[in-house]
Amino acid sequence: MQEDAAAALRQAADWARTRAGAARRLARAALGLDRMRIGVAGLSGAGKTVFTTSLVHALVNGGSRRADLPLFAAALGAARWRASVEPLPDLPPFPYAAHLDGLTSDPPAWPQPTRAPCGLRLELVAEEPGARRVAIEIVDYPGEWLLDLDLLDLDYAAWSAAALERLQAHRGEAREAAGVWLGQALEAADDAGACARVVGGYAATLSHLRAAGLSFLQPGALLAPPAAPAPPPPAPLPATLAGGPLYRAMAARFVAYRDGFVLPFRRDHLARIDRQIVLVDLTGTLANGPEAFADARAALAASLRAFRYRRIPGLDALRGRIARVLVAATKIDHVATSQYLNARALLADALAGSAWAGSIARDRLRFEVLAAIRSTEDGWMRRDGAQRAALRGVLRGPGGVLRMLVPSDVPPQAPAAADWPEGGFVYAQFAPPDLRGHRARPFPNVNLDKALDHLVGDRLR
Repeated sequence: MQEDAAAALRQAADWARTRAGAARRLARAALGLDRMRIGVAGLSGAGKTVFTTSLVHALVNGGSRRADLPLFAAALGAARWRASVEPLPDLPPFPYAAHLDGLTSDPPAWPQPTRAPCGLRLELVAEEPGARRVAIEIVDYPGEWLLDLDLLDLDYAAWSAAALERLQAHRGEAREAAGVWLGQALEAADDAGACARVVGGYAATLSHLRAAGLSFLQPGALLAPPAAPAPPPPAPLPATLAGGPLYRAMAARFVAYRDGFVLPFRRDHLARIDRQIVLVDLTGTLANGPEAFADARAALAASLRAFRYRRIPGLDALRGRIARVLVAATKIDHVATSQYLNARALLADALAGSAWAGSIARDRLRFEVLAAIRSTEDGWMRRDGAQRAALRGVLRGPGGVLRMLVPSDVPPQAPAAADWPEGGFVYAQFAPPDLRGHRARPFPNVNLDKALDHLVGDRLR
C-alpha cells in the first residue's frame, strides 16, 4: 500500500510539473518571451563573425548532435529540436551559408569580418505534443559603433578632450602618427571648409592605431562605415581652437553625427537586445604589449557601460533591458588548456571595479573563455630541459605549415608595465582545421555549449 501511495504521489508530482511547465511556456508565449534577440559585438580582431557562424551552426545542428554540445544538452531536454534559418525583416542577412561554405571547403578559410549590422532568425521547434517554438534572433553589429555610445553623454568639447588625451598618451609610432595629424589640423584652424580633409587625416590615423593593436578608437564610423547614408563623423580638436571657424564647423558635425547616427543606432538596435555577448581577443591584446592591453581594457569597460541592464526583480518582463551578458575571451585555443583558468581570471580582473559592474546582478553576468572553432590540439614539447605544454596546428598564412609550438603562459591578473616579460607574450595565429566532416554537425570548439546555455538555455528548459 505504501509503495502504491508513493507511486501515486510521484505520478501526481510529475503531472503537476508537466502542467506547470506548459503553463509557464504559454505565459512566455503570451508575453512574447519565447522570442529573444541576441546581440553579438566584439573589439577589433575578436573573431565576431567566426563566433556568430559557429553559434548559428551549433543551434541548427545541436538538436540532433547532442554529444557535440554536452553542457548544452540538458537545456534541450528530452525533446528533439529542429531549427530553421530565416531572414530578419529589419536587417541585411548575416551570410551564414557563405561562411559555412568557406569553412567547410578544401582548404578551409576564415570568413571575412562583417562591417555593418546584419542578422538572422532561428526558429527552434521541439517535436513534442504542442510543437513548442522558440525564436532566436541574432544580430551582429560592429564593436566600433558600440564605443560611440559614449558620445551621447558628452558635448563636443568634452569628447575632444577625452579623445585627444588618449591619442597623446600613446607611445612610439602611434604617438608620432597622432602628432603628424594634429599638426595638420592646427594648420587648418581658420578654414571651416577643411573639415572633410581633417577628418580624412584623422581616419587614416585611427586605421594606423588599429593596425598597431589599439582598440579604444572613436568615432566608429570612420573604421566601420555604415552602408546606409549617415551624417559624416567628426574629428576631435584641441580647446585652443575653440571659437575658430574649423572648431565651430567640427562641433556642428559632432552634433549631427551624435544625433543622426549614434542615437538611432542605440534606439533601433541596442534598445531591442535581450541578451548580449561581447568578445575580446585577450591573448591578442597581450601579444600587442602593455599599451594595447590597457587600451583594450578601457575600451571593453566603455563598451559594457553602453547597455541598459535589468535591475528590478519581478519587473524584468516589463522592461526593455538586457537580461544576460556574456563577456568572452575568444581564440582560447591559442593557449594551452592548462591556461584556461588563468585566462578567465585575467578577463574578470581586467574589468574589476569598472563602473558598469554594479549595473547587473552577478547571476546574469558570466565571464568565459572560448574558441568558436578550435584550430589546435594539445601536445607536449621539451624545452629548457623540461616538458612544456604545447599546441599543434596549421599556422595562418601562405603555405599552411603544420607546427608544434609552446605559447606563453597567461597571467591570472593584469601585469604592471614593469612586470611585462622580456620579449612580450607570444601567441601564434592559426588557420582553420579541416571541417569537411562538420557541415551537418557543430564545429569543434571550446566552451561554446557554455555560451549557449547562458544565452538561451533558460528559454529552452
